[in-house]
Amino acid sequence: MLVELGVQFVEILGDSMLVLKQIAGEYKCLSPSLVVYLVAARNLLAEFREATWEHVPREENLVANEIAQIATGVQMPEDSVQRIIKVGKKSLPSVMTRGMEIDVNSAMMSEGD
Repeated sequence: MLVELGVQFVEILGDSMLVLKQIAGEYKCLSPSLVVYLVAARNLLAEFREATWEHVPREENLVANEIAQIATGVQMPEDSVQRIIKVGKKSLPSVMTRGMEIDVNSAMMSEGD
């Protein structure tokens, strides 16, 4: 969305130090199913003139956590004490089902050694 709006400078606040270090290339991604997201993130970052990122501990980022909870769409009726939620595993990462072309090579899995 930011690319479509023509944004040139972006600041990313993340609560996962691991993910931020993987994006920076300081840590390698060991999960074949997650490396697709890493490549997608790096490809998107290349669209901006400048991108910075900062670690914000989850307990200090309550607003983002609440937004994430809302985004899941999981709501409990006030008179309910339990709810069954079906959990499944996707066969393709969501970035691929949205039509993004991601070229992942084996070097991505070992980058940062």
